[in-house]
Amino acid sequence: PMDLSAIKKNIESGQIRTTAEFQRDIMLMFQNAVMYNSSDHDVYHMALEMQRDVLEQIQQFLATQLIMQTSESGISTKSLRGREANRKQDPNEK
Repeated sequence: PMDLSAIKKNIESGQIRTTAEFQRDIMLMFQNAVMYNSSDHDVYHMALEMQRDVLEQIQQFLATQLIMQTSESGISTKSLRGREANRKQDPNEK
C-alpha cells in the first residue's frame, strides 16, 4: 500500500530522488484510492481531485525547471561568447 506517510518516508530515506519517482508513487497512491473505494465514497472523489491538483503542480514545477535550465544555459553561452569577443579584440593576439 502507498500513502502520504510512506511517500514522505521514501523521500527522507532517499528512495525517492527525482520528480518522476515522486510522481510514480503519488499516482500509485491515487490509483489505489480510486480502485479500492467505490465511486459513492468521499475518498474516491477526494483522490481524483487531489490527483488533478498534484498533476497540475508537478507540471508547473517541471515547466519552471525547464525555464531555469534554459536560462542557465543562455547565461553560460552568453558569458562564453563575451570571453571570445574579448579575446578577439586583444591586439597582442594573432
